[in-house]
Amino acid sequence: MYSMLSKKQLRDQLRQRRNELSFQEKNKASEIICKKIMGLSIFKSSERLAFYFSHDGEVDIRIALSKALEVKKACFLPLLHCTLDHHLDFYSYHLKSELIKNRFGIGEPDPTRETPIATKELDLIFLPLVAFDKDGNRLGRGAGYYDRALAFLKDSNAQKPKLIGVAYEFQKINSITAEKWDIPLNSVVTEKNIYHF
Repeated sequence: MYSMLSKKQLRDQLRQRRNELSFQEKNKASEIICKKIMGLSIFKSSERLAFYFSHDGEVDIRIALSKALEVKKACFLPLLHCTLDHHLDFYSYHLKSELIKNRFGIGEPDPTRETPIATKELDLIFLPLVAFDKDGNRLGRGAGYYDRALAFLKDSNAQKPKLIGVAYEFQKINSITAEKWDIPLNSVVTEKNIYHF
């Protein structure tokens, strides 16, 4: 269905489909996906986890974030770098964190109040995505924020952080042409399946 489309066309079509989901459909999928996430052995064993706040129809994983905080895991959120274009860092997040909206309207930790962590120190990162394929390739929004933050994984034997994509089942496509800078996912969780690559 999507094989002949450019990446831009793919993004446009899948984002549109995502945004056409009803509030009830999104909530139901979110609950199912968060339950699957919380059942993962890597979720249970990880101590430092990075989440995201959903935007543009992405799967909302705040239930899993709340559970991680409840069991005293160290939680982090991405923060768009203030001086380096298309870069992001990770900062601590807890129940009393005050969030500041970035230029996309997404809540981020206040860097003057929260603690940064080096990406390589994280055990597990949950990533939003527009599409994924059978090999764990991820199509994001196209700005390359996560690819830059995770570039150190490309040429190293680093065992962490593990990368888990979060998506609706309809975001799975046959194949994504991987660029040399793309970082593949270890797993993807949808409302229907858990895929390991």
